[in-house]
Amino acid sequence: MKYQGTRLKDEIIIRELVTVHYFELSKDYRFAGERHDFWELVYADKGDLIAETDSGRRVIKNGDIAFHKPDEWHTLMADGVSAPSAAIISFKCGSPSMSGFDGMIFRAGSHQRTLLSKILEEAEGAFLPPFDDLFAYKLVRREEAVFGSEQMIKLYLAELLISILRDEKTPAATTLKRNLDSGLFGDICDFLAESVGGKITLDDIARYAGISKTAVKQLFREQAGCGACEYFTRMKIDRAKRYIREGDYNFTQIAELLGYDSIHYFSRQFRKYVNMSPTEYAGSIRALAGAASQFNRKTEKRIENDDIIKRA
Repeated sequence: MKYQGTRLKDEIIIRELVTVHYFELSKDYRFAGERHDFWELVYADKGDLIAETDSGRRVIKNGDIAFHKPDEWHTLMADGVSAPSAAIISFKCGSPSMSGFDGMIFRAGSHQRTLLSKILEEAEGAFLPPFDDLFAYKLVRREEAVFGSEQMIKLYLAELLISILRDEKTPAATTLKRNLDSGLFGDICDFLAESVGGKITLDDIARYAGISKTAVKQLFREQAGCGACEYFTRMKIDRAKRYIREGDYNFTQIAELLGYDSIHYFSRQFRKYVNMSPTEYAGSIRALAGAASQFNRKTEKRIENDDIIKRA
């Protein structure tokens, strides 16, 4: 008997990756808008975003993934209240299945969030930073990229898109254990978020969740890829970054709000996780806002020139 291979079907084929961005935005951020011939995925990682498109105004809530189809005009802005963060991935894909993403806003589950995190991680291993440059129109490969990183981006992105379409069609298909683990993890994260202004130990988390410290460690390794206490520290630093972007408190007040005993310890820990001081971070946010304003002025000027040409 001769064995015969079966050519596997490809439902979604990513032809090209165009951009990978991660933006931490001020509460007054506004991007004037653009139109391009490829797909764009926007994930609201922290806070809410507002998008205006050819089809109307859409709110992308914290934890949502929104899609813009090729040649769809779209803007992106903060709501003026909170300072959001967003991952934006744009790519070329002509697969017929992509029609299912037209106008979609999808509530990401833990699996989708993990895949997004892996895409960003692989992008850092494949391409040179910065990833928050509005004017970066082409990815630049690292000379010594992590082996297979570009292929992993393609695989993770395809898996992300397939998982979204599957969940849209059969949301009950996920396993009970995954739902229970994700729900418990979410409950613990809510508890940590409410306690972000104080001090929390592993014992506190285990007591709240009603499970052992070993089970807490395992849950965080599976769901977050780090320890529970490190996750809590990162949550504090993320909250500090948001406070800085919102501009309502000075650094000393932020340190106090987050339960730090001194501004010096807060600054050291901030630099450890952000690779820049609070002052440098605030400057980078102002620079991004300035770049957006410059882009908006260029866009408005181009539209004005196009109108003049049409009238002539």
